[in-house]
Amino acid sequence: MTGISIRAGNGYPERGQLRHRSCVNLDLETEKIEILLATFQSEKFLSEQIDSILSQTDPNWTLLIRDGGSSDSTPEIIDRYVRRDPDRIRFLGSSRTSACKNFSLLLEAARAELVMPCDHDDVWLPEKIALTRKRYIEEYRKNPPGTPILIFSDLRIVDEDLNLISPSLMRYSKLRPDRLSLSRLLVQNVPQGNTMLLNSALRKLVHPIPAEAVMHDSWIALTAAAFGRIGYLEESTILYRQHNGNVFGAFRYSVAFFMKKISEGRKKLLLRWDMNVRQAQAFLECNRSRLAPEEIRMLTRFSSIGRAGFFKKRYILIRYKILKTGFIRNLGIFLII
Repeated sequence: MTGISIRAGNGYPERGQLRHRSCVNLDLETEKIEILLATFQSEKFLSEQIDSILSQTDPNWTLLIRDGGSSDSTPEIIDRYVRRDPDRIRFLGSSRTSACKNFSLLLEAARAELVMPCDHDDVWLPEKIALTRKRYIEEYRKNPPGTPILIFSDLRIVDEDLNLISPSLMRYSKLRPDRLSLSRLLVQNVPQGNTMLLNSALRKLVHPIPAEAVMHDSWIALTAAAFGRIGYLEESTILYRQHNGNVFGAFRYSVAFFMKKISEGRKKLLLRWDMNVRQAQAFLECNRSRLAPEEIRMLTRFSSIGRAGFFKKRYILIRYKILKTGFIRNLGIFLII
């Protein structure tokens, strides 16, 4: 197993340490991991996902499910699995809410030391929990007790019928898991939520996730970058299914793709950019007392970038390294803002 680890953003690894002293006396090899599964209109793929969890080589887990207001047979499918394994699977009920809010409510309900968010339409490879746990233990042992820790992994991209598109999302989309500073994560989220494991020290800092968050995983990644450690597992641990219902899907990094995005119009691209700016402002408001002075300056300037002039906008991005991976991506930013 291979991986890299990333220190807390901008050289302040100590700020998240010793905040929580959980995990000190736990046996992390067998500690129960709470899997947080958010569902919505999931009847087509849900059984395959839950079956893949039941087939994990690491049996030390419980599954917490919350539905976002499905009108199909999703609740019935969940009920069938709860009746099948009531000691390990629990259903919190259903109410209409967004995917991000659904995960936020699951994080609020979680009680375990280690949690793993789970999408409803993927398939977990048999050793996902075991490999991710092992990578977490490696990272945990390198840091003081109470350090907020996030682990994420690569993914295999598959089509709706699980036919392989690419063995690696990181290579397919030209993402850099070693470039996870707070400034870069403001505009490009690299850790995918469906591969994440986070400890309770991080979970307590993450919750509650505000409405301004682009998605739960981007908020978790920002928090880990600012106050903790991020560990990367190079192995692909899930089959990341691509279909018409993906909230955010995978794409191949290419000139053709970005030409297609540009053809959709500047207005649509700016709407997505503004989501990043609003999230940054919310992150500053929620964490001002914990952030370092330089981070506060960066977030303040980025949050107000919409009011800056043409040259000032570009100066802010360059000055604070608020950049994506790849020349074409950054060129796109400079063209639309």
